[in-house]
Amino acid sequence: MNELEKARKEIEAIDSQMASLYEQRMDAVRHVISYKMENNLPVYDKQREEKLIEKNRKYIKNPDYELYYVDFLKHVMENSKDFQRSLQSQDIVAYCGIKGAFAHMTCEKLFPQSHTMGLSSFEDVFDAVVQKRAQYGVIPFENTNSGLVGEVLDALNSYPVYILGAYNLKVEQCLLGLPEATLKDVEWVYSKDQALSQAKVFLQELNVKTVAYPNTALAAQYVALEKDIHKAAIGAKENAAFYGLKVLATHIEENNQNTTRFMVIGLEPSSQGDRFSLCLVIEHKAGSLAQIIDIIGKHGLNMQCIQSRPIKGRPFEYFFFIEFDGNLEDENVQHCLKEIKTICERVKVLGNYTLKED
Repeated sequence: MNELEKARKEIEAIDSQMASLYEQRMDAVRHVISYKMENNLPVYDKQREEKLIEKNRKYIKNPDYELYYVDFLKHVMENSKDFQRSLQSQDIVAYCGIKGAFAHMTCEKLFPQSHTMGLSSFEDVFDAVVQKRAQYGVIPFENTNSGLVGEVLDALNSYPVYILGAYNLKVEQCLLGLPEATLKDVEWVYSKDQALSQAKVFLQELNVKTVAYPNTALAAQYVALEKDIHKAAIGAKENAAFYGLKVLATHIEENNQNTTRFMVIGLEPSSQGDRFSLCLVIEHKAGSLAQIIDIIGKHGLNMQCIQSRPIKGRPFEYFFFIEFDGNLEDENVQHCLKEIKTICERVKVLGNYTLKED
């Protein structure tokens, strides 16, 4: 055995000891975050961290190693905080909107035992998952009437998340007003732009002015607070109970098959499911997309949908979202992916999932 092999053997033995000590440390970290959560304390304590680094660096006898040990400690502490945040976020599901929003109702259906966190934008939901303030996020992806939610597709392409599930929520749009209001009283209607669009014919017949709101539940909350019989909101009938309103009209959407598909996102991919999705950036030249589709056909994969979306910062260039039947662990899927990757600038695998119906 030469000197290199001897040194490597010694490192392996030390690594084995370090792995055992790491597990002991993380067991102690579990107790730390449990106490912090019970006493509403933050994960990050800057003062304590700085004191700990100064204290621990003195254990190093060889000055050549001191700065490297400080760097090592910082990485260990970041790792500890990351683990604490993941424990803190367990059973928390983030969504865009407030109580009564369709996304909130979807959270309640999919995660009945979990705590929900209402946020002000889709980006905030993605950020909450990535920063481990929530274990999962629930986001609207597509509506049968108003189509794809473009900013959600952008976020799926850019954030390090996976799709863990898909859920089709049957949407019944209702006109909600104050308890003493009638249809004849309504002059202004507030709701999300997609909801206003879905009820366009009804609103034209009612001859009212419309105002777009961030989401349907916020619109219902606004009408309740305004206490004006001339103002009404479009939303789910559940919002009437939440905000003390009355249902003035039901099924006001043009399409009675109005359905919104929601996606569940998380940081760890699932191996289970009968669907999977990819985001592809294809070379910007003639025939590139046709080449991809030929490869998919050759491997016998069925595309459920394909959507294009502009790439930010690259005018008139696009990335593609493709949803397939199948599972990523299938042999023919693996062969197909391998071939696709050879001719794409970028392939982001969004993971396996199953579609559930309302």
